[in-house]
Amino acid sequence: MDIVFKYLSDIRVVIGIAVLAIIITVILIVSKIRSGKARKELEELEVRYNTIKSVPLSFKLNKAVAISRVDPEAMEKVTMMRDDLDKAEANLKQISTLLADTEDEIISGKIKKAKGDLADLDASISLGESQVASLDEALDSILERENVQRQEVNELKNHFRELKEAANRNRSQLNYAWSTIEQITSETEGMFSNFEERMYTSDFEAANEELVNIHRSIERFESILKSVPELLEDARGVIPKMAEVVHHDYTEAKARGVYLKHLQVDQNLTLITNGLKGDLEQMKAGDVTDVREHLDDYKERLTQLGEHIHRESAAFDEMRTLANEITTLYNEAEKSIAYVTDQFSRLSTRYGLVGMDAKIASVRDSLRSIATRMPKVFTLYQENQNPSTGLLGTMKELNQDLTVVSDNLRDIKAEIESAAGGEERAKKQLVKLQVIMNQMQVKIAKYKLPSISAQYDEDMKRAEGYINRLTTLIGAEPLNVQMLNNTLKEAIDFIYRLYNNVNNVVATVMMVENTIVFGNRYRSTYADIDSELTRSELCFRNGDYTQALSIAIATIEKIHPGNYENMIRENSSEA
Repeated sequence: MDIVFKYLSDIRVVIGIAVLAIIITVILIVSKIRSGKARKELEELEVRYNTIKSVPLSFKLNKAVAISRVDPEAMEKVTMMRDDLDKAEANLKQISTLLADTEDEIISGKIKKAKGDLADLDASISLGESQVASLDEALDSILERENVQRQEVNELKNHFRELKEAANRNRSQLNYAWSTIEQITSETEGMFSNFEERMYTSDFEAANEELVNIHRSIERFESILKSVPELLEDARGVIPKMAEVVHHDYTEAKARGVYLKHLQVDQNLTLITNGLKGDLEQMKAGDVTDVREHLDDYKERLTQLGEHIHRESAAFDEMRTLANEITTLYNEAEKSIAYVTDQFSRLSTRYGLVGMDAKIASVRDSLRSIATRMPKVFTLYQENQNPSTGLLGTMKELNQDLTVVSDNLRDIKAEIESAAGGEERAKKQLVKLQVIMNQMQVKIAKYKLPSISAQYDEDMKRAEGYINRLTTLIGAEPLNVQMLNNTLKEAIDFIYRLYNNVNNVVATVMMVENTIVFGNRYRSTYADIDSELTRSELCFRNGDYTQALSIAIATIEKIHPGNYENMIRENSSEA
């Protein structure tokens, strides 16, 4: 013990021990680092190994083997793939063993040996990755058809599920064809089961045929869901209602006597009803082929039938009105032609109705032509064995011709009556003008005008000349109506204007006299009033009545500004 303490007390021994401890520690640390690094590499290699291991090559190869049984071309490829798979699996087995050994080496600290094994593992795993990737790609190429079919059937399953949900939501609208819908869904589900069986046996051709059947069934299902509610609305609602309206209109029009045999309404309604029954049965069975075209055709035919019935009814009513109008017009035309013929024979010489005989003859010929056509037209109308729309045009033409004849007769009658009325009017106007002339002369004489213009004498002579010319024209044979009317117009304008002038002169004279009489009471009081009134009297005697009135009014204005009119009026009334 003493010897030990002796050594420990030696400084060199202590330093040696410390150095040895440090070296051991460094060795341990380096070994730990190398061990950790090797562990990390091993873990990464294990991940790569597990990734390779997870690829289901055996499963895919088994499917490929099943496919090769029905596909000779795939047989050789699958045989080669089986050998490649054996090699890959042997490599993977070796990798698995080497992974375990390397892990043991790392745990036991054999890092150097472990590093060599890690290098071998990296090479083996890289080879395995290449082998597995190549095999996986080759197997996928063989299984590609299955994948495509599988994706397609999944899409069809989803679509089929959506259609079933839509059908259940709208069951009330689809109830009419629900049994067919249930049958289609059941058949489609069976097709999906058949598809799975074909896929399980890798009979892709048969599976593809099932896919085609599934497509058709789903298309039929979808067509029913989309079309049946709308088609039923037309087939069980719109079209029956339209047929009912057409039948009602047809019955009503027929009861009124409208000819409708040519429309064959009963036959058309029967055909549409029978066709509609067939379409409903077809829809109930889930077959909507051509149903829309049929229903549209029914609607169009019913619309046309309704329009034809309305046109025939309207034409029938219009024909009855036209028949009454034609009868009335014809009777009036016969009376009018007799009247104008009689009037023309009596008055043509007196009034010089030149050319009217040709007009009357033309109208008479037209009326005879109408009289020849009328019996045939009215016979067809009364027998009522032809469509009213066809006969209506003939009735309108006959009515138009009669209207033209009636208008021509009205013009001829008006021309004759105008000629005769012109003479009577001229005689009455002549009497009025003579009375006016007499009134003018009486007024001139009554007021004893001290002076009147020379123009008045000339105007009176001209007025008397108009009276004499009118008297001569009225008595002429034949009567020149145009000249008589022109002369009468000139005479009326001139004589009435002369009459107004005379009335104005008389009124002015009366105002002058009244003003002077009113002013006489101021003559003795105002010298200037006396002087001005005297000047007004001189103008009055000279026939300058307007000047006389101006002077007299101005004079009175001096005495009673602004009030002379009322005072003169009162003075005149008292006088």
